[in-house]
Amino acid sequence: MTKDNIPIRKSYITLMLNTIYFKLIMVILGIVVLLFNSSYAFGSALIYKVFFILGFIFDFVLVILGMFLLFKTQLIKSLFNKFISLFRKFRIFKKRLDKINTDEVIERYKDEIEYVKSHKRTVFFTFLITFIQRLLMFSIIYVVYRALGNSTYTYFELLIIQVSVQIAIEVLPLPGGAGLSEGMLHNIFIMIFSAQLADVGMLLTRSFTFYIPLIICGFVILFKYVLDKKNLE
Repeated sequence: MTKDNIPIRKSYITLMLNTIYFKLIMVILGIVVLLFNSSYAFGSALIYKVFFILGFIFDFVLVILGMFLLFKTQLIKSLFNKFISLFRKFRIFKKRLDKINTDEVIERYKDEIEYVKSHKRTVFFTFLITFIQRLLMFSIIYVVYRALGNSTYTYFELLIIQVSVQIAIEVLPLPGGAGLSEGMLHNIFIMIFSAQLADVGMLLTRSFTFYIPLIICGFVILFKYVLDKKNLE
């Protein structure tokens, strides 16, 4: 974001809010999974249940931590000063750090936080839109399921299955999370699809929920890079 001349304080708040949105949505949906019987989503494998519980706790802790880092300005100031000192010690971003006035950055950061607090309606609707977006993404499994001619499971049951898998992989960093997600989906799809269609269902679901968005984002970034390079020439 700094390359696009977006101040660090604004990019930090934006990224932190987005992180809180995503993790809070997973916590809410995780509670729904826990309230309704989700045993069929994990089968008899204990490891799936362990990963789900760890992922749920991980998301919950991140939401609380994000709230503290977003609104506790004294904590932010302390952490910011420590990072600045550490970067200066190892001469990281030396030229940029020499231009930074810590007190001025924190004061501007407080102004941004006050702006967020005074626009609660905007924050709420942004969260609502993000929630709908995630819900639609998790609904792709149902579309694939019905497109392959199946009708045994309801939309809600398949939604819980997709949410359960997503929460289970939250605790693992990529690239391991991608492999685990596909492995879990494959095992679950064997139960909900016919054995012949399990691979097809897993491939289609992962393509629409992960690989296709990744490829599209890659092309958008490449296009912007080429466009910016031409503008500089």
